Amino acid sequence: MKKITLIILSIMLVFAKLSFADSGWQFNIMVPIGASFSFYNVSFNTSQATEDYIKNYRKSSGIIGFDAGVNLQAGYLITDGDKGISLLLDLGYAHDSFGLSSSYDENNVKVQVKEYYTFENLSIGILPKFHYEKFAFGLGVGVKLPLYLTHSTEISKDNTATRTYGYYNASKMNTVMKNAVMTYVKLTFDYSFYVHEDIAILLGAYVGTDFGIDLRGAELVMVDSRNLASFDFGVQLGLKFGDGLFD
Repeated sequence: MKKITLIILSIMLVFAKLSFADSGWQFNIMVPIGASFSFYNVSFNTSQATEDYIKNYRKSSGIIGFDAGVNLQAGYLITDGDKGISLLLDLGYAHDSFGLSSSYDENNVKVQVKEYYTFENLSIGILPKFHYEKFAFGLGVGVKLPLYLTHSTEISKDNTATRTYGYYNASKMNTVMKNAVMTYVKLTFDYSFYVHEDIAILLGAYVGTDFGIDLRGAELVMVDSRNLASFDFGVQLGLKFGDGLFD
């Protein structure tokens, strides 16, 4: 898959170089801020887990979380008049929050639980972008490497809320997660407000998804997977620098 991706990107750049007239380096600083809606699914090991275990396992559903970060993007832009194509290396820091909610009865008393998995991630990916006049559309793919995780839980019972917190650095994250890498895909849109021939303020939006998170941790016998993913959306602000920009 990686080889195919590299071949496709190489063909795109060669075609673009032959088809477009001007070219130059481009550098972006982007700050995304938005929300995420979590998706959660549990699969059981039916050879180990009993029917009672599966029936009584606490069911959780996704709720809204918060995302933010900063991205440094660098690459090559090739243009011809009002059209262009660029390929950017996309490096950044991402603060990603996944929210879950559940409820159950305990001695005829309803108990409600909200929990958040908040990751501080290093993100690494690529972002091909297509430009038309001052508009740009991008499709980014890459991975996020969790550096730190905070797991917070709020349990409400009899009008009383109890909060607990767990903190996990990279060396202890395997007690919560089976894997230490998540994958992301995002679609981006931005509009350029030029303040100089080679400098522009960017205003845009994004939608995307994070997936590949397995929250089993040490729970490896009864459960085959506890998959957590999210649908993300928000706005992003930034600056663009470089030669060959549209003015």
